[in-house]
Amino acid sequence: MRIIYKSKEIGFCYGVKRAIKIATNAIYDPNIKKPIYLLGNLVHNHHINEYLLNIGIKILDGSSRLAMLDEINSGTVIFTAHGVSQKVRTKALSKGLTIIDATCPYVKLTFDKMSKASSKGHDILFIGKSTHPETEAALDISKRVYLVDNVFENLPLEKPLLCHQTTMSSYDIEDIYQKLKLLYPNIEKMDMLCKVSEKRQQELLLLKNHTFLKPALIIIIGDKSSNNSTKLYEIAKRINNIDVLFIDNISELHFNVLKQYQEISLFSGTSTPEAIVNELYNLLLELDNLEADSYFSKLKLIDYIK
Repeated sequence: MRIIYKSKEIGFCYGVKRAIKIATNAIYDPNIKKPIYLLGNLVHNHHINEYLLNIGIKILDGSSRLAMLDEINSGTVIFTAHGVSQKVRTKALSKGLTIIDATCPYVKLTFDKMSKASSKGHDILFIGKSTHPETEAALDISKRVYLVDNVFENLPLEKPLLCHQTTMSSYDIEDIYQKLKLLYPNIEKMDMLCKVSEKRQQELLLLKNHTFLKPALIIIIGDKSSNNSTKLYEIAKRINNIDVLFIDNISELHFNVLKQYQEISLFSGTSTPEAIVNELYNLLLELDNLEADSYFSKLKLIDYIK
């Protein structure tokens, strides 16, 4: 009998739910100045951003948040869940824009901790995806924040402190931490992992000790631009003798191929709508009865934010 497992942790984290609520409330609030702009994607899931575009929010794209602000002359700007630098806030205010801040509270907390650490003399080595908006904001906190990619030479740092993007994996952090200790024996490490992301990573890591029915498959569901979804995929690839797929929705799957697997496990990122996971899970429960090889989602845009 085939086993279909859906991870315990699915759906949006608190920060994503909060950001979506803030953005949707703004568009329907007659007291909020229009048009409403987003500096980049609210969260890293294109289904959600398609919904926001559909209800009238303008999503900007550009090399940086500062550059995106040049495209706005009036109205309201929403800061995304990933946070922005003080330079961005100052520029938005100088342009007379209404500001709505949808920064994840946990991201804001980590930025505050980094700022305090820097003011106390720490030089911060930051692990993060260089093109990620959270990294962009973190590097602007202080002149004493350095992207780790650029500091594997022995810089004269008296009080080094390792910090990181909230959606990194524990593997990434520990591996780089051990390497940096060789250069900076006195380096300290700040725990900044998003607890929801960490729970999903830990649940996935438990599968290393699980005895699978073979052949087995792990499916990671999430947007390819989502760092926390990507990290789940990277962790899953470390599990021996298990096939892994990283998909956005059911249209990417060939169900006749899936019928060869005796055990399939589903995991998803913190910005992946619960409706997408459940739709796939319900199809897999009926896998032997499915006649078509390909299926297309029957979800509506509204389903993605529920």
